[in-house]
Amino acid sequence: MTSTETRCRRPDEPQPDLTDYRVVHRAMTTDLDRLATAAAELVERPDPQRLAALRTYLRNVSDEIESHHHVEDEDVWPVLEAVAGHRTALVRLTEDHELLDPLLHRAGELAALDRATPALVEVLREITDLLVRHIADEERDVFPIIEDCLRVEDYVALQKRFRGNPKPSLLPFLAPWAVRHATPVERAAMIAEAGMLLRVVLRLFEPGFRARERLVFGG
Repeated sequence: MTSTETRCRRPDEPQPDLTDYRVVHRAMTTDLDRLATAAAELVERPDPQRLAALRTYLRNVSDEIESHHHVEDEDVWPVLEAVAGHRTALVRLTEDHELLDPLLHRAGELAALDRATPALVEVLREITDLLVRHIADEERDVFPIIEDCLRVEDYVALQKRFRGNPKPSLLPFLAPWAVRHATPVERAAMIAEAGMLLRVVLRLFEPGFRARERLVFGG
């Protein structure tokens, strides 16, 4: 998507629906906090099977966060600057991405050890704090620009970039992971918007995802 393909939304045109964006943000912040708590429990009560499940879960969430940030940096920000440059002040958000990615890599390295350590808990807490602040800033400062200035068709094009950027092998995790953090109304809207593919993926993979989630987080 380039600046020649976009124009600012007119007031009489519908606003884009950011439900999926908000739900993915919620999934990221909620699960990084839950992963930190689970890691702390594993420091006190080692469990190799649970640690292995946490390791995989963390890797999948980290891959999605890095993919999400890549699309924001390479696609979302340039589009917003093209249609609403006078309202964009995105340097701080991009800098947050540059801070988060090395922390996620460090967490992955620590999670690969034979036992959970206080260092893993510490870095997961640091990621959580940074991510919560970053997403709050983004939803406060950037979401209004998207809603005010971006046409529905241009937002749909960005949605396709978000969905097409992660590795296809992550789809069985990402689809149930995202809807897991949606309210019933949001879940229905996401399924209606995404169509049959999401329904099929959820039918096939949601039960297994829920079982792995219980292993990592309990309950």
